[in-house]
Amino acid sequence: MRVLAIETATAVAGVALLDQSGVLASRTVRAPMRHLEWLAAAIDGMLGDSGVRPDGVEAVAVGRGPGGFTGLRIGIATAAAWARARRVPVLGIDTLETLAVSAAGAGIVLPVLDAYRGEVAAALYRVGEGAEPVCLVPAVVAAPDAVIAEMRPALEAQRAAHRPLVLAGDGLVRHGGALLSALAGAGIRQVVERPDAYPSAEAAGRLAWPRLARGARDDAAGLLPVYGRRPAVRAWQETSTPPGTEG
Repeated sequence: MRVLAIETATAVAGVALLDQSGVLASRTVRAPMRHLEWLAAAIDGMLGDSGVRPDGVEAVAVGRGPGGFTGLRIGIATAAAWARARRVPVLGIDTLETLAVSAAGAGIVLPVLDAYRGEVAAALYRVGEGAEPVCLVPAVVAAPDAVIAEMRPALEAQRAAHRPLVLAGDGLVRHGGALLSALAGAGIRQVVERPDAYPSAEAAGRLAWPRLARGARDDAAGLLPVYGRRPAVRAWQETSTPPGTEG
């Protein structure tokens, strides 16, 4: 089964083509706010370079967030449209899980993405060689110290104070100091920092392939992004009352 994987949740966008043997081809670009103009051409070029026609793609995997509002909408809309047009299955993959796998081959991984407004989106995974990741704490969006407080019981249960913890993702760029300080306060000082790590399309495809092979599917029409928080809106946008007509 050939799987087209799409990951556009962050500023680093990627596409990959995989089968049971592994990654056949991939393309990646740092494209903040340029996902729309890049994505279709990247898929077309990658398939052309691989000698695979569009009807040779048998399933689609896509990162579903948390992540950027526009990037997620573009990636998911593209994946859903492809699945409907080609009548192939589509499967959403959690972007934090993809980031955890992208950052480490094995160990306890805390993937963190910058959620802005002083917050990060984070989760906690145990990643093993040749095994699917185990989610220890699902996605949390909060200030760095609140995130670590949420993770602390699971970190203690995994004896994270006695083994290196991989801390990975662009959340480190702005909030690395606060995260490390909170981890130290929790007794965790063996930290491998990976601010360069990003959720790759190759990793999303590797996660999706066995799940698709087992029959996992999402409804293309109902596949929705996970933003981590609701987009900022004005109060009047929450009601059916047009602006200027209140009262």
